[in-house]
Amino acid sequence: MIHPKHNAKWASLALLTLFVYVLSALLLLPPNAAAKGEQISAKQLESMSRLSFTLRDAKQTAYTVYIFAYDEQKSTLTEENGWTNNKKGDKSYSGTYRAALLKKGAAYGTVQAAKLDLSTIILPQTWNFVVKSKEASTPDMLMITDWGTSNMNEVKTYIVRSGELRRVTYVENNGKKMGDSFYAIRDGGIRTLSGARVQFKNYNNVHFVYEFDTFKLNVNKLEMRLEDTRNLRARDWPNSGVGDRAYLKSLKEAALKGVLPGRTDVKIGMTLQNAQKKLGKPTSRSNEEWGAYYYYSKFGVGFDSYMHELTNKSRIAVFDLYNEKQNLSPWNVKIWMGKPSSEYYNEVVGGYEMVYQLGNHAIVFNYEEEEDLIDFTSIY
Repeated sequence: MIHPKHNAKWASLALLTLFVYVLSALLLLPPNAAAKGEQISAKQLESMSRLSFTLRDAKQTAYTVYIFAYDEQKSTLTEENGWTNNKKGDKSYSGTYRAALLKKGAAYGTVQAAKLDLSTIILPQTWNFVVKSKEASTPDMLMITDWGTSNMNEVKTYIVRSGELRRVTYVENNGKKMGDSFYAIRDGGIRTLSGARVQFKNYNNVHFVYEFDTFKLNVNKLEMRLEDTRNLRARDWPNSGVGDRAYLKSLKEAALKGVLPGRTDVKIGMTLQNAQKKLGKPTSRSNEEWGAYYYYSKFGVGFDSYMHELTNKSRIAVFDLYNEKQNLSPWNVKIWMGKPSSEYYNEVVGGYEMVYQLGNHAIVFNYEEEEDLIDFTSIY
C-alpha cells in the first residue's frame, strides 16, 4: 500500500513535469505560429520583412503591408529563372510568408489573417505589386501573383478594409463565383479604370487575340464582378470602341425591333424600293442559299426573292453583319446573352449556328469550328 505522503509527492512531481513541458513547448513553438492580431513594432517589422508595400484604403488612409516569414531560408539561384526574369546568382528566399499591416504613423503593426499562399521570393522582384486606384473612393489593390501558364500569371488580389488586409473573390456577371484569383499576362497585364474597375489582359493562343476582362470592385462584398469582355488583335489597351456587353445589347435591341443595328429607318419587311432609298447603291449583289443579297461595306441585306425574281416590292428578310473585327467568341456571347435557344452544326452552310429567339425575330451567330471566333451574325 502506497502511503498518502507518497501520493502527494508523485502528484507534485507530475504537476511540475507538466508545467516544465508546457513552458518548454511554448518557448520552442515555431515562430511562424504567430496568431492573427499579434502586435509587432514598426522597427521590427521593417527589419524582419522581405517585402513591403504602401496600400491606401477607400478613405485614402495609408498602410504599409509587410510580408515576412519566421521560418525563412535563404539560397542563391544556380541558373536563370525565366518566369521571374531573375538571373543566376540572385538571392532566393523561401518560407511560410505572412502579412502584417501597419497604419501610417502607428508604432505597432498587426499580423493579418489573410492567407498569401506565398512561399518563395526572389530578389529583385516585380511580380508582386500594388495597382493604384483612380479615384478617392476606391482602395489600392495588392496583387500577389504566381505561375499560371507559359504566358500568364495567377493573380490574387487584396485590399485594406476596416483596418484589415482582406482577399477579394472573383464572380461572373450573374454573381456566380469564379474563384479567389484571376489571370493576367506578365509585365503590365493589369490596370485600373474609373468607377472602381480593374482590367486584366491575357493572350489567347487558340484565337490569336488579346482578351480584356473588366471587373468592378465591390469593397463591401470583397468581390470583383465581371463588367465587360473584349477581344482585340492588338496588344495595346483599348481606349475606344464598344466591348462585348454593350455591343451585344445593341444587337439584341435591334433584333427585338427587327431593324438594322445602328439604324432605325431600315427594317425587316421593308420593300426593296424603300431600302434602296435609305441605303443607296450596294457595292455588289448575288444570290445566296435562300434569296438575293445586296452587299454594303459593313453588312448585307437579304431579300425574300432571288435575283431574277426581284421587284421593287420584294421585301427584306435578313440582315447579315460583318462583325469579324469584333472578335466575338461564342463563350462571351453566352456570358452576356445567356443560354441560346438552340445551337447546332449546319451542314448547308458548313459551320455552327447559335440562335437566340427574340420575339418575332432572331439573332444567329455563325462560326466554322467549335472553338472559333464568330465569322458573321444574322438578324431575321
